[in-house]
Amino acid sequence: MKRQYNFEWYETKMAKYGDPIISHSIIDLSHPTGKTEIDAKKALSIFMAVNGNLKKNTIVRIKEMDENGQIGEDIVPSEGENAIVPMVTV
Repeated sequence: MKRQYNFEWYETKMAKYGDPIISHSIIDLSHPTGKTEIDAKKALSIFMAVNGNLKKNTIVRIKEMDENGQIGEDIVPSEGENAIVPMVTV
């Protein structure tokens, strides 16, 4: 089983000066559980260890991928909170 998380994000302080530059980071999990809530949290921890915490960076969306492509909907931050939860995007 393969799990990969594609993070679309930008540095929060750069948004103060106009349009932020969107970056992409790909996190590969070596031993995924197959449960999105556990694997996404593990991928987020790795992302923060490499790029800094969520006060420093703003995540636009996370795409969960396996060997066949994207799994489910994009994972996006919920509005008004500091939580990241799956939401349907159109």
